[in-house]
Amino acid sequence: MPFLYNLLLLAASPLLLVYLTYRLVIRGKSREGLPQRLGWAPSLGPPPTAGRVWLHAVSAGEVVAAAAIARRLREADSEVEVVISTTTPAGQQQARRLLPQAAAWFYFPFDFLPCAGLALARVRPTVVATVETEIWPNWLWLARVQGIRTALVNGQFADKGFRGARKARPLYRWALGCLEALWMQTEQAAERALFLGAPADRVRVVGNVKFEQPVLQPAAEALQVVRERLGLISGDAAETEAAPDRLGHNLLFLAGSTHPGEEAQVLEAFRRVSKVIPQIRLLLVPRHIERTEEVVNAVRGEGWQVGRRSEAALGPVEVLVLDTMGELAGLYAAADVVFVGGSLVPIGGHDILQPLFFRRPTLVGPHTHNQHDLVRLARESGAVEVVSDATALGDAVIDLLSDPSRRAGMQSAGDRLLLQNTGAAQECANLLRRLAGGISRPGTEHLGVTGEVPR
Repeated sequence: MPFLYNLLLLAASPLLLVYLTYRLVIRGKSREGLPQRLGWAPSLGPPPTAGRVWLHAVSAGEVVAAAAIARRLREADSEVEVVISTTTPAGQQQARRLLPQAAAWFYFPFDFLPCAGLALARVRPTVVATVETEIWPNWLWLARVQGIRTALVNGQFADKGFRGARKARPLYRWALGCLEALWMQTEQAAERALFLGAPADRVRVVGNVKFEQPVLQPAAEALQVVRERLGLISGDAAETEAAPDRLGHNLLFLAGSTHPGEEAQVLEAFRRVSKVIPQIRLLLVPRHIERTEEVVNAVRGEGWQVGRRSEAALGPVEVLVLDTMGELAGLYAAADVVFVGGSLVPIGGHDILQPLFFRRPTLVGPHTHNQHDLVRLARESGAVEVVSDATALGDAVIDLLSDPSRRAGMQSAGDRLLLQNTGAAQECANLLRRLAGGISRPGTEHLGVTGEVPR
């Protein structure tokens, strides 16, 4: 399989080169960190006695899980060294923010043998651990050949990705066979890993690490700027909870991580809400910051007074577009009701846990297949509501802002949900610590050998 996989990569390399050139020259993507993507990762010295763990997380969402694991790992043994790679610039920024104690941050190499081999030689890890769905065959195979321990942590296979993986089961059987342990989020994820060829004695269900993600407290300066630009009176969302009958005062609707085709629906819902609660304001956060101009023009085209977070204060606006990186998680604390995007359009949804950490009533659309199990848990617990379209979104916002008891019920449900789903980060950290310490592959007392997925 290694020979066949690399033969296919070689045959496809002209097309891949054209695609890479298109991304670099036309779209301006992948430019940042290009030498590292070619294998020139930071050159590190010999790993410490306690080991060096290379965590790979594709983007900002996966970095959140990696950071939770790294924190537990360092708490258990401060001598273990952690380095982290990402694929996207957003992931890099998130990694540097959430993992300041990391020994190195860098972009993940292309999965060509020379690139992956050079990166491994320069980083010199004792363990490589990939987060969620990042399965790169050459990287894992080379690590195994070189005696580097390997693991998948917080593993999952979303519906769309699994459909594609089913068509390449021999490739996945080889790649997953290079992993010494697969610590999965859910029973469904574990069953999918087994179906794709993961050895049964290496698969375990430990839960979702993101329940223990670091909570970024809001920056006072960011909160103040947002409030001033939106013309909100002094105070914050906590005051609204204390005096929930004061409709029209301090009420902020935050729509986070929105995508094309979704902003128009959010604006339609906002218009519906504003007819009932005239002084409500909207903080609109596109998933990709490069779409800021497009989103601002769309808001302006709907007749709203609109501003950007990065602009100098030019007076209050009705809609503020967040065009800065790294502030969304903290700004959830300022909202009275939250909509998490990527769900009114068929993207698959984004992280619903961040607003729940701040006890915000949270709404999502019907397209949450990338967060299926998490949304199901949250919905069944009463912490999150699913809306079908723009009209339903507007009605749900009005209902939540008009009904303090309903809002309080969602907050309490969110608290219970978070409390009941802890421990996965510690499980993953324990695994990595054992591997980093050179202890032999976790035995059957931990992983099970019957072919059944351990619970």
